[in-house]
Amino acid sequence: MRALHSRPFSATLTPEDLRFLRTVADDTEDAPWMVMNDRQWRDASALFWSLQIYAQNHPVSWYPGGMLPLTYLLPGESHLRQVAPDVFASTVPVQERDSLRVDEEGMPPFVLEAVSKTSVRRDLEDKERIYRALGAQEYAIVRLDLAEARLEGYRRSATGTWEAWEPDAQGQLWSEVLELGLVMRGREVRAVTREGELLRTPPEAEAEIARLRAALERLTRGDDQTSRE
Repeated sequence: MRALHSRPFSATLTPEDLRFLRTVADDTEDAPWMVMNDRQWRDASALFWSLQIYAQNHPVSWYPGGMLPLTYLLPGESHLRQVAPDVFASTVPVQERDSLRVDEEGMPPFVLEAVSKTSVRRDLEDKERIYRALGAQEYAIVRLDLAEARLEGYRRSATGTWEAWEPDAQGQLWSEVLELGLVMRGREVRAVTREGELLRTPPEAEAEIARLRAALERLTRGDDQTSRE
């Protein structure tokens, strides 16, 4: 398992980055692009919950988060700015928090946004620049604004260059941060292991447990009947 390191942003900000971050709008509850319809929330939350289950049962080096403000203090300012990814993976625990201070604890290396028709400019333009400047390693984008949903994104190369992140021939984005693949199942973004196993959501995990219990009960009843005979 590869160790993850959050990349500090304050020492690497260019003058252009600083000018942009000082003027770009924050993610606030009343911002029009923050409104999520039921389908968009289901699409993003399925990934979050499946990542949470996976992280609880595997030795990963990241913690999943979602819709949690990432706050940061720019040089020379006294007020915190914030951006809130739909889903992210952090190198520090994120449960029972109101926010995560990027300038103190590091930028989450993986962030994901599900793009709706009301958030196209925010997610494809503003947030691409914000996440690049703050030091994200991977920015996955789920294009739900299109008739046929697809994945795209940006990631940092081995040399530190921010470049387009293109899906493979099967439409999958392989995340080096998560060590998982991102795939579309209809209009729902999901994660798969290297072997192609789909990560389960809580309802799917519960259904699998129920199926195994039923199979065990049938097997037990069969053994009891055999012993009586």
